[in-house]
Amino acid sequence: MENNENTIDIIHDSCGNSGYSAKLMRKSSTANSLILIIFTIFMIGGSILATYIAEAFVNKDSEYYSSLCMLLSMLIQSFGGVSLALFVNKKTPAGKEAEPTRSLFRKPQQSAWWIIRWIFIVLFFIYATNYATSFIFMFIENITGIKLVQTDFSADDNALSGIVNIICITFMAPFFEEVLVRGAMLGNSKKYGTWSAAIATGLFFGLLHMNYPQVPFAAVMGFFSAFLVLKTKSIFPSILVHFIVNSIGGIQSLFVGRVDAEAIMAGDISAAMENPVPFIILMLIGLLILGLLGIGLIFLIIEIVKFRDSFKLEKVYPEVSEGKKLLHYFSSPLTIVLMLFYITMTVLNALPE
Repeated sequence: MENNENTIDIIHDSCGNSGYSAKLMRKSSTANSLILIIFTIFMIGGSILATYIAEAFVNKDSEYYSSLCMLLSMLIQSFGGVSLALFVNKKTPAGKEAEPTRSLFRKPQQSAWWIIRWIFIVLFFIYATNYATSFIFMFIENITGIKLVQTDFSADDNALSGIVNIICITFMAPFFEEVLVRGAMLGNSKKYGTWSAAIATGLFFGLLHMNYPQVPFAAVMGFFSAFLVLKTKSIFPSILVHFIVNSIGGIQSLFVGRVDAEAIMAGDISAAMENPVPFIILMLIGLLILGLLGIGLIFLIIEIVKFRDSFKLEKVYPEVSEGKKLLHYFSSPLTIVLMLFYITMTVLNALPE
């Protein structure tokens, strides 16, 4: 056995078989990073390739050009990137030993009432994080005088754009991203540590977006979605959460471009009244989010008071702390490089040209 590396390198189970090891955790981390590298290549490469394919069907100046690019890019990264990533993952040592992702497509092993409570709790944490970090980023912009750049998801003013946004954001992203991250990635690491796997995969799910406003709340969403999968042994609750969040975001994207947000923020209500329908719909979505926050907070308090066991996850190799497992996870050289890449790209994407 190698020297400690600040912890026990190998733990044996009660039968004397080899169990947890720092090396195996690093291998699962490397396998997860390989999955993300493949997906990221298809995500970036797909968006570039989509522009060339789209030009074969419509002119670059066409109002449908950007929508077609988005659809083609999403098809490439979802069917091409996710499929190849899952295939390669099954060839890695960690992927071979992991529970098949398809096994997660089963009835959740928690009551419907438990799932309902926790979906609201997860939505509370997601939107609370989103609002909190929005204020933080606004504060940073005010003190630095730098207007940070974020990805524009607003739909163009045509039917195709709306349809494409709904297909890509509301349906495709929740399914394929959940299969990739909560299926394959979580499956590779959860056998060595539950909390550590949830935190690590959640963090990378946030960084994967490389868009500064999304990173914090997507990371929180990734963590709690992993929690739901670990508690229910099913991927359906996490897909549902992802679907709800993206549906709300997708509807916002259809109308946000039709409202003069800067004028409204400046107190010019007459600007909103020039186009009242989008303004009213966005206001209703805002009220819906506030309602989700309120209900989620109530359920969180109830959970803390009455159902504290709900917060517990199955212990895997408790002889090693989850903190040390995280250190092992993030000691994989490929994972370190990938994390630095995502952070760098997020910062560069946020800076004005």
